[in-house]
Amino acid sequence: MVELMAVKDYAQQIAEAIATVVKIDIEIADHKLMRIAGTGRYQKLVGQSMDRQGYIYQEVLRTGHQFVIETPGIHPLCAPCKARGNCSEKYEVVSPINVDDKAVGAIGLICFTEAQAKLIQENQQSYLIFLTKMAETIALKLKEQEFLAGLVSANHYLNSIIDCLEEGLITVDLEGNVLHYNQSAKRLFSANLLTPRTHLKSLFSPQIVSDILRVGTNVDEVIEREVQLETKKNKAQMILRALPIDSEGGVKSIGVTLRPFDEIGRIVHRLSLQDAGYTIEDILGVSDTVQQIRERAKVVAASQSTVLIRGESGTGKEMLARSIHNLSSRQQGMFMAINCTAIPEALLESELFGYEEGAFTGARKGGKIGKFELANKGTLFLDEIGDMPLFLQAKILRVLQERQIERIGGIVPIPVDVRVIAATHRNLEEMMAKGEFREDLYYRINVIPIDIKPLRERKEDIQILCEHFINGFNQRLNKNVRFLSDRFRQRLVEYSWPGNVRELQNIIEYAMNLANDSTLTEEHLSPRLKNNQALNLEDEFNLEKVERETILRCYQMFGGGVQGKEKAAKALGIGIATLYRKLARYNIE
Repeated sequence: MVELMAVKDYAQQIAEAIATVVKIDIEIADHKLMRIAGTGRYQKLVGQSMDRQGYIYQEVLRTGHQFVIETPGIHPLCAPCKARGNCSEKYEVVSPINVDDKAVGAIGLICFTEAQAKLIQENQQSYLIFLTKMAETIALKLKEQEFLAGLVSANHYLNSIIDCLEEGLITVDLEGNVLHYNQSAKRLFSANLLTPRTHLKSLFSPQIVSDILRVGTNVDEVIEREVQLETKKNKAQMILRALPIDSEGGVKSIGVTLRPFDEIGRIVHRLSLQDAGYTIEDILGVSDTVQQIRERAKVVAASQSTVLIRGESGTGKEMLARSIHNLSSRQQGMFMAINCTAIPEALLESELFGYEEGAFTGARKGGKIGKFELANKGTLFLDEIGDMPLFLQAKILRVLQERQIERIGGIVPIPVDVRVIAATHRNLEEMMAKGEFREDLYYRINVIPIDIKPLRERKEDIQILCEHFINGFNQRLNKNVRFLSDRFRQRLVEYSWPGNVRELQNIIEYAMNLANDSTLTEEHLSPRLKNNQALNLEDEFNLEKVERETILRCYQMFGGGVQGKEKAAKALGIGIATLYRKLARYNIE
């Protein structure tokens, strides 16, 4: 609460006005008995304490009621005073200054002559009313001061809240002149570029300014645009949002917010952890292969170099990529995945690099941001990079080398800080020999290679994967399956798993839907696994399959080093060059 001392100048003016009119001295004190105003002999005592002589004032402050002392120096309230019996005051009227039913001070009329005392005594009721009104006037001034102090405090608090916002905020009038901005907005622009009364045309392009001002004509209008700002440090891509500020008199101003793309990416990442929340421990398996992959991923995550993950479809290449991302220093950034096979060739370039407004027929107004920009400060996963067209391979190579991109239709390079993890199931070496994959891009993405073996080569992992899938489907399907029959398990081990882990998951889901008790049996298997025995008999006479299995066993026996390959070639009765070709052909190494 504001104290009486805050309006002491006003109180002094009131005191002097009263003294001039009634020809009697005035004294005003606050609730601490500090004299804040006075006339006549009390004027030079303003600022001093009244605690040793203001006994009448003490009683008024205690009770909150007026007091009239006709015999100062003799009245019982004057007993503690040193001037008792020899007081110079002849008559005294004191009224409380009440705010919200609480005495915050007191105002008194003090007579020093018998004539003054007689005048007040004869018109006592009128003087009491007059003094009460003067006390109310001072109380109103105090309330006004308290209200203004509250406004100042609220305004300061509101500004503090606005300055805490991570996004830049600018308010402008309907002509485009800046009214207010927060600290985040100030940090975005070069020195002296953003000041009160700056016009929007100094900050944005004419088209953006026109779009912002259009918002002021419609209370329901809101626009979002993509803009590029010349910040204090560099060029930055922002999402601009403009909306009308409605008031009692209608729309008088416009609010403009600016948020960096990479900040939006971090928000999206935090809200989509269910999609990208994998860790290395989610890569399940007890085989040496899986354990080596987990250890390699932990080391690779600390690096910024490009990773190439190779493996058949369904082996978990994207899960491994997400795990590496979430272990890395980029985990707060976006993980963006794009399948180079799933998107038509004509659209893949715009998905990766984005485009400017008007870049081509049908281009979205305001343009579009590409996956590279969305993944800034994060990771971009290029799945099935072996299926990427050659002209895009050249652009990807340039991004990896120069760390900047150009949108379709754009002329300004945009810097990006992105770690690329690529994946493929194809034999890139054969594709290079045929001219289907760029050799320079191959060496640029194959900095850290990681191979994921197919499930048929690590069948010891089937049991733990089954347990994991069963636990998940128990919750989703409201089942209580806990066991696998021996025959069910045997059929899983005998199967070749062309679809790898993804196919195993589908087989378990199919079986879980049919199960009525706690055990999955052979009867719950899908038809293709039930018929697998006949297919296996046919496979025994397939020359390519026999050759692959033979080479694989020999390769595993002698190891993968140079000497191991030489021993394997000798044991197989073929030349070392032939062995290399067959290893590549069957995707063994």
